[in-house]
Amino acid sequence: TKIVLPTFILERRSLLEMYSDFFAHPDLFVSITDQPTPEERMITVLKWYLSSFHAGRKSSIAKKPYNPILGETFRCHWTLREDKNVNFNPEEKAMQGSSPLPWCQGDDLVFVAEQVSHHPPISAFYAEHVKKRIAVNAHIYTKSSFLGMSVAVHNIGQGTVTLLDHNEEYVVTFPSGFGRSILTVPWVELGGKVTINCPQTGYVSNIEFKCKQFFSSEVNKVHAEVCSPG
Repeated sequence: TKIVLPTFILERRSLLEMYSDFFAHPDLFVSITDQPTPEERMITVLKWYLSSFHAGRKSSIAKKPYNPILGETFRCHWTLREDKNVNFNPEEKAMQGSSPLPWCQGDDLVFVAEQVSHHPPISAFYAEHVKKRIAVNAHIYTKSSFLGMSVAVHNIGQGTVTLLDHNEEYVVTFPSGFGRSILTVPWVELGGKVTINCPQTGYVSNIEFKCKQFFSSEVNKVHAEVCSPG
């Protein structure tokens, strides 16, 4: 009923910090709102979404982050200014808008995550770029189960990308993660079908993360499509 996992499977950071990997390509994220048409904005949302999973796993070996405790928070930001050493005066900062993190400027991408529930384990995170008027609000409930020599982590919840200047919302869901061969050399893969849906424009992205077939050597395959209204 209980299995002691090898210590090298542990990752030296919290799950809340791991969620910040969604914004490992901040320039791609903020470029969503610059696209001129609904079709191009949906395609850019899809590009950003897939890039976040690519950035989040630097190794093929499975790693388990530490479980956050109730009320734990993680905050960070990405500086997107061309000159990172520029100091803004109060008037310029007021013109850009206030940031959720007091040490950031309006043209920084800021990220705040909090563990909002312990039973069940639910994490929430929020990110925004004030100057670009784009934000993400998400919650994820992780549910784990053993599958023989594998561990499955189902990510239940959704995130909403809001483009204020376009009055659009893109609702995304999340794939499941699978740690395979947990008692030897564990490796990780994503699996399941997810969607990106924009109710205002009618555009939908369907994404399938394909798990490795028993008789195949192909891993990390993804199929994605963007559908126009109707």
